[in-house]
Formats: sequence, structure tokens, C-alpha cells
Amino acid sequence: MQGNWSPHAINEYNRVMTDNTSSRAPDTPASGSAEHAFAAETAKPAKPARKRGGLPVAFIIVLLIAIGLGAALWAARQQSETANREIASRLDKLSAELAQSRSDVREALSLARAQSAQVAGLEAKVREAQSQYSTLQQAMENLNDGTSDQMLANDVERLITTASQQLRLAGNVNNAIVALESAQSRLARADRPRFASLQQSIEVDLDRLRAVHTVDIPAVSGRIERLMALVSRAPLLVPDAAARNSVPMPAATEPLPAAPPAADALPADAPWWERWRTEIGSWPGRAGSALAHEMGDLIRVQRVDQPAAVLLSTDQAADLRSVLRQRLLAVQLAMLMRQPTVWKSELDSVADVLNTYFDPNSAETRAAQALTRELLQTDIAVRVPDVADSLNGIAALRAAGFKPEEQD
Repeated sequence: MQGNWSPHAINEYNRVMTDNTSSRAPDTPASGSAEHAFAAETAKPAKPARKRGGLPVAFIIVLLIAIGLGAALWAARQQSETANREIASRLDKLSAELAQSRSDVREALSLARAQSAQVAGLEAKVREAQSQYSTLQQAMENLNDGTSDQMLANDVERLITTASQQLRLAGNVNNAIVALESAQSRLARADRPRFASLQQSIEVDLDRLRAVHTVDIPAVSGRIERLMALVSRAPLLVPDAAARNSVPMPAATEPLPAAPPAADALPADAPWWERWRTEIGSWPGRAGSALAHEMGDLIRVQRVDQPAAVLLSTDQAADLRSVLRQRLLAVQLAMLMRQPTVWKSELDSVADVLNTYFDPNSAETRAAQALTRELLQTDIAVRVPDVADSLNGIAALRAAGFKPEEQD
């Protein structure tokens, strides 16, 4: 068989055998023949030797990578599910809020529509009221513009006549000023040129009335009322039921002070029998002082110029006080009516009654007498001017006449 080999095959066979011999262990005997080994080597291609330790390491690495990827995928899935649940809850909440907002919007729209309808109704009523007001205002302007001079003259004359009556009958300057001011404002609103002279006359009368010094009626009325109260409380010479508790004890019947005991004059070291004798000797004086003090309320000595003043009964005393109050009412009426004669006569009568029937030692009587003298010094006879200029002005307008073509 070797005779058929080529030289290249023989060289290759020798190389392989040399390699096998060097790589085989010394104690391993050679098995098979050279031909069988060469045939095997030529029949099979040479295979590289594998490394037995690399496969498990690679498998472990791949397994760890797979486990890591699985854990990452599981964590990502859990996070995704959590996020999905949170998003779903938020979407549900937003949907509920959106539904509530839609409901609120619908209610607000319905309320706005209702309010718009109410506002429209109110605006219609306001326009109607404005239209009515404009109509009334136009009617008033037409009425004022169409008022005749005759009617204006009648109104002004009535006010001037009222002022004249207040001055002549009651002497009330304030009421007369009010009446003239009303007439002046009426002329100012009418704005008629032909009444200009009458307006000036009324202004002159107003200046004259404002310069008058009048009586302070409230203050004087207060004094009269205070005098009436004093008359009701002041005691008479004969005490009555109205002033039983306000009668003071006269100076002549004041009890004398008790004499000091004589024992005080003895020295401090005086014997006891002298003190007792002095004490017993002072008993009669003390008894007399006590008796005089007790009897002073029963006996009173007083000088009376009018004997009839002490003979008044209880009913007569009440009638006397009632007459005094009526006279004071007449005094107040005389002040209001500007009647100085009645004023003076009534106050003189009141002063005479106070001096005759009332106790002059009482504080109420003295106060009533002083107040009566003060009222007597008050002058109610104030010179009150008239409104002649205004009356003459309206009379001149009446004499001139009111023609239709002269109206404004």
C-alpha cells in the first residue's frame, strides 16, 4: 500500500506520526498500525480542542442578564399599572368635577336667564316710570307756565294778608316772616317780570321784621310755670294741706340753747358733794329749756297786717291757690296776645296775694315774690311793624289790571 503513496502523502504521514509520538504519553503503547492511523487521519479532518470551562460561565451571565431584564420588566410593569390606576382615578375625578361643573354652569345659566328676565322687567318698569315722570313734569311745567298772573297775585295777596293778621292780632313776628318768605319764594319760582316791584316791597318788609326785637316766649313761659309751681308749694299764714310739711319755724320761736351745766365751771379737784349740789341746782334750768322747746311748736307769735289772712279755712286756701294759678294762666295768655295792660294788672294781683296771704318767712314765698317782680320788669309791649309796602305793592298790581296779552 505504501508503494501507491505519493511523496507528499508520505511526508504528511511522517509529520503526523511524529506529532502523535511526541504528544502521546510515554507509558501509552502505540496501538494500531501506521496505515490505520494514517487512514484515520486522512479520513477525518482535524478538529480544534474545546475549552470545557467557558460554557457554564456564559450560561450564568446570560441567566443573570435574563433575570435582570425580567426584574426590570416586572418593575416597569408595576409602575405602569400604578400610573395607569392613578391616571384612571384622576380621570374619574376629573370626569366627576367636569359633570359637577356642567351642572353648576347649567344652574348658573338658568339663574342668569331668570335674572335677565327680571332685569328686563325692571328696566321696562323703570322706563315706564320715567315716561310717567316726564309726563308729570311736563304737565307741571305746562301748569306753571300756564298759570295766570291773576292766580299768582291771589296767592301772594293771601300770604301777605296772613302776615298782616299775624302782626295785628297776635303780634307774632315769626309767623309773619314765614308768610312773607313763602310769598317771596312763590314769586321767585314764577319769575314774572311785572312782579319785580312787589318782590322788592316784600324784601323791604322782611328786613324790617327781622330787625324787630321780640320777647323770648319760651323763656318767659318757663318762668311763669316755675312761679305756678312755687305758688302751689309756698305755705300760707295759716298752714293748709298743700304746704303742711314746708312751713319753717319762725325765728321768734326758735328754742334757746340749753345752758351748760354749772359743774363744768368747778375745778377738776372739787369735792364730790359740791359737784352733786351744782348738778342738782342746774335741773330747774334744764327743765325750763326742754319745756320751752316742746311748747315752741304749739305757740307761735307773728305779726299779721291783714287779719282776714289768718281766718282762711282749708277749702278757702285751696281756692286761693287755684285763683292764683288761673291768674298766672291769664298772664301767659296776655304775653302771647301782646297785651301789656292785662299782663301788668294780673301780675300786680299775684304780687298782692303773695304779700297778703303767704308766709313771708318761707323760702318758696320769697322766691315767688322775686320771680313776680322779675316778670313785672319784662316789657312785652314790643312795637310791631306792619307790611304796608307789600300791601301797597299788591294793590298797585290790582289797579294796573292783568291782560292776557301781557302774560309771559
